[in-house]
Amino acid sequence: MFDLTNKTILVAGGAGYLGSQLCEAILLHSGNICIADINVEKINLIKNSLTKKFPENKIFSTKLDIRNENSIIECVNKTNEYFDNINGLVNATYGATGKALEELTAKEFNDANEINLTGSFLLSRHTINSMKEGGSIIMFASMYGIVSPKPTLYPEGINPNPIEYGAGKAGLIQLTKYLASHFGSKNIRVNAIAPGPFPDVKKNENYNQEFLDNLRDSTMLKRLGKSEEIAGPIVFLLSEASSYITGQVLKVDGGWTAW
Repeated sequence: MFDLTNKTILVAGGAGYLGSQLCEAILLHSGNICIADINVEKINLIKNSLTKKFPENKIFSTKLDIRNENSIIECVNKTNEYFDNINGLVNATYGATGKALEELTAKEFNDANEINLTGSFLLSRHTINSMKEGGSIIMFASMYGIVSPKPTLYPEGINPNPIEYGAGKAGLIQLTKYLASHFGSKNIRVNAIAPGPFPDVKKNENYNQEFLDNLRDSTMLKRLGKSEEIAGPIVFLLSEASSYITGQVLKVDGGWTAW
């Protein structure tokens, strides 16, 4: 039921911390992938690594600037030309500044949500046009699209999760429901996944330990999420195992939002 044989999945943000894990999980379940990201250097590194691990899978890559509709169209068209069909889309892109609410400008707020909302809408719409046999779309929302950050979790000097990110992810959840309603009759399922906390500790060695401890203790499981733990839910939502699920938000947060 979790088999992705002959399915082509476009992974937007596929060179990112979580996106690269998703690409490997899809390949492990016999799927084919297009790795799409704005960072061409990282795309090439990940593609070369995955090609060695999965020589029998089809792996394509292309640059994607989700802020630019022409780039979105080019990405979708190239993927469709290479594979002749797109069966799934995983949108793991996001926009955020990390600034405090008091310092955030209107332009910065809008620029972040050009990625979180406008780009996500356009990428979904153009990809759906290439889904000849129906398909599955998965949006990366966040626990902070459902609840607000608790200020006491953040030690002095660390800004709470930025408002433009949370507002954008909340909007993305509603976008998910609208798209699911609109395209359900075409056998296209649209769901969101709300992860957290999944800090990239290896990349950010200077993470404040007090902050990490606070995150850990705020989950019911009393630990932080591992990047590979996001892969299983994604494969589930892409596969026939979830064929009667659409318009939903799957929370993968160690129980954070269930308190």
